[in-house]
Amino acid sequence: MAVAVIQEFEAAPESYEKVNEKIADVARDGLILHSVSHLGGDRWKLVDIWESADDFQNFVQNTLIPAIAEVDPDAPQAPEPEILEIRDLQKT
Repeated sequence: MAVAVIQEFEAAPESYEKVNEKIADVARDGLILHSVSHLGGDRWKLVDIWESADDFQNFVQNTLIPAIAEVDPDAPQAPEPEILEIRDLQKT
């Protein structure tokens, strides 16, 4: 079942961009939609749609965390995201 992943996290804009560059060509199996808003300073809010929570967790563990650790080993750990099951998803 598809899930929405909602998370606020901290990252310096430069670090955020470097991580994005590092993972730009990596397949994101199960990702339906990815969006991030810059809230100002080092604060960001992510809203993703994934085919399953497992797909999201696999991406985080196998791709995102290693990329963050390489770019900024002292990066603060992000809080647990809110993961909501999606009952109705319409694509236009």
